[in-house]
Amino acid sequence: MPDSRTRLTLRNYFAVTYLAICLAIGLFWPLVTVDSPAAALFLVAATATYAALYLLPVIVLSVLLVRGLAWLQVSPGWSRAATYLLAFLGSSAVLLAIYADYRLFALYQYHFNGFVWNLLTTPGGVAALGATAATERSIALQVALLLLASGSALWLTHRLASLGRSYSGRAAALFMIGLVLLFTVEELAYAHSTYTGHEEVLAAADAIPFRLDTGAKKLFKSLGMERTATSRLRLAGGAVDYPQGRLATGTVKKMNVIMLVGESFRWDLLSPEVTPNLWRFSQRGMRYTQHYSGGNRTRMGLFSMFYGLYAPYWYSFQRQRVAPALMNFMRQQNYQIAAHTSQSFNYPELRDTVFAGVPESELQELQQGEPWRRDTQNVSDLIGKIDRRDTQRPFFGFMFFESTHAPYDFPADQELVRRDYLKEMNYVKLDLADNIDGIHARYINAAHHIDREFGRLLAHLEAEKLLDSTVILFTGDHGEEFMEKGHWGHGHGSTFPEEQIRVPLVLWLPGQAPQVVAHRTSHLQIAPSLLAYLGVSAPARSYSSAEPLAVEMPYHVVGEYDHMGIVDAGNKITFPYTGSTYFRYGTFDAADHPLTRDAGRQLVAAQQARLAEVVAESGRFLQAPAR
Repeated sequence: MPDSRTRLTLRNYFAVTYLAICLAIGLFWPLVTVDSPAAALFLVAATATYAALYLLPVIVLSVLLVRGLAWLQVSPGWSRAATYLLAFLGSSAVLLAIYADYRLFALYQYHFNGFVWNLLTTPGGVAALGATAATERSIALQVALLLLASGSALWLTHRLASLGRSYSGRAAALFMIGLVLLFTVEELAYAHSTYTGHEEVLAAADAIPFRLDTGAKKLFKSLGMERTATSRLRLAGGAVDYPQGRLATGTVKKMNVIMLVGESFRWDLLSPEVTPNLWRFSQRGMRYTQHYSGGNRTRMGLFSMFYGLYAPYWYSFQRQRVAPALMNFMRQQNYQIAAHTSQSFNYPELRDTVFAGVPESELQELQQGEPWRRDTQNVSDLIGKIDRRDTQRPFFGFMFFESTHAPYDFPADQELVRRDYLKEMNYVKLDLADNIDGIHARYINAAHHIDREFGRLLAHLEAEKLLDSTVILFTGDHGEEFMEKGHWGHGHGSTFPEEQIRVPLVLWLPGQAPQVVAHRTSHLQIAPSLLAYLGVSAPARSYSSAEPLAVEMPYHVVGEYDHMGIVDAGNKITFPYTGSTYFRYGTFDAADHPLTRDAGRQLVAAQQARLAEVVAESGRFLQAPAR
């Protein structure tokens, strides 16, 4: 058995750590919506019980270690040191995990989830975050301070244990029994809320990191309770059946094609001030003023652009490495392919989707150095490949610009559009309320740099007299928000605000007159438009979920990793589609304001046919779609 001083030290240290964990969870409280006393009580109970749940493995392991070392007859000094070390490392790990999740939630409004795990484990994923050296230094400092505080608490409780002061073992046992009972009630309340769709409690539950997804459908059903929540929807799975039929062609145009995509490049960057080269070029081609990405993530943005398909298809297509009809056409027509990115083809997994089957020699990814330098180098290399191409074969070029991804990078010596930009992007120290204008200014300057590189590429194509034989497209993978709707960045869950999904589209089709297209269009219409222009006669719906850009569609579908939305000129309806969370509809007006509960229910009721149509379309290219 451990000596009394070790026992008292651990008891007091775990009590202090428990309170620290409660306070850490309390940091999340202002970040969620608490609309009722019931939701507030639930949040307090969940905080108290989950703090104990997080700490419980550390306590159990510490007790087991103490008993194991005693059984092995290890000396008291070594036994105490080993036990203290385990308690310190375990408690510190719990606090660090909660604090890291808090920083993530404060910036992006989601917890550590499958997306974050994918980001951490996929090559190139962490680099895609764009964390600066200042951010890394601040993180290291905060980790060191937390470890110092935890170590100091252990030292202090060890010193105080000599006084013999602590709460009794009986009090500790009664407290734990109370927490178990409270945890049972709290989890039943959560399960009941998922069963009945009690959204006040579910919204408050968002404050709890790493929470369990408790359900008790059989229990509530046996009690005769009516299930009023909508069943979960699972669309992301199945054997791919794509395209449906042969990609028939008529008279094929041997046109070069160059697709240029700016990371997080939203629609209002297209202007005479910010992007003068792109703006002038848009006057000569086709400019789409109400254009939308197929999602608020790079995955879904590029997927919708190349495939013309809804977000749920990503998972099956990526696992089965199914290439888009657009790229299959390029290979069938013996195109020379030069695909460039200033980030990675692994994250997102473009090697397995958009460029599946494309030889590595035709893929260039630059991941080292400042993003603006990578963009400049990639454009130079793309120009070089254009000059060295086989003129007897058509050429396909792709360029993904990284400068407009946070931290929004640009050369210090370039002509600045905004001089009042934030000089240092330290994510840990960012105060979005005070810094957002300076952050936005960085973004605008970064877009100006991309425009300069676009102008350089365009000037070369003109000098080589290639414009009459080259399709040129410029757009963004998705948009970027600067707190206009309460968020910074993109990919914030299920709301799909305008700033995150609306992007510019400039399209140059040789032989077509300049035009400003004012009706709403979508990335899903790009592949059908390009293939039809190049000579594919197969119906667009045989390989996509949309018609060409000339057709004004009644609604557009957007998506991210777990949610999708249906957007029209008046409203937006969102819902989860992977079954990873409880099902509920989000309803918004054209300005992204949430509708009242009654108005939302009326909208969903009125749109049942459209919702069913979207769900069916989400499985049309799967032989056995998962439901």
